[in-house]
Amino acid sequence: MVMQQISSQLSANPDPTEVVVERLSPRQRDCLRLVFERRTSKEIAAELGISVGTVDSYIAEAVTLLGAKNRRRAAEMVFAALQPTAPGKLEAETSGVVASDLTAERPEAGTQSSTWLKLLPIRTAGAKPHDLKPIRRLFWILQIAFGIAVSFGMLVVGLDVIARLLR
Repeated sequence: MVMQQISSQLSANPDPTEVVVERLSPRQRDCLRLVFERRTSKEIAAELGISVGTVDSYIAEAVTLLGAKNRRRAAEMVFAALQPTAPGKLEAETSGVVASDLTAERPEAGTQSSTWLKLLPIRTAGAKPHDLKPIRRLFWILQIAFGIAVSFGMLVVGLDVIARLLR
């Protein structure tokens, strides 16, 4: 029913945004419809019977395709014509969408894997929590400890120089 309304509106009003909406997959439209209804990723996943990560990736792809600022804006772009005001919900919004993609700036980077990113102790899009191997975790603990020691040494030397200047 909802998809028929979208299709009829798209054929009546050809707009560049609406042309892109036609390229969305049915699952992306379902996810955006539920986002428009102010559902969280967890609620969407439960209703559609898929994982939260899959929901977030569908939404992220749709946001990118539509060129929207965030998931709410993407949902409004698709469904605002059907329902002028979004239903209210008094829960905090959880975006679950990465603000920018590193491969978006360089199209050639999408074809090769960015192995240097995997070495950093930060979580990247799509990574599981606690995905550092023990040896890599130990490496970063030692790097951080070394950095703190060097910083503290520089502080002590700096304070010593200031103390000598004030004598």
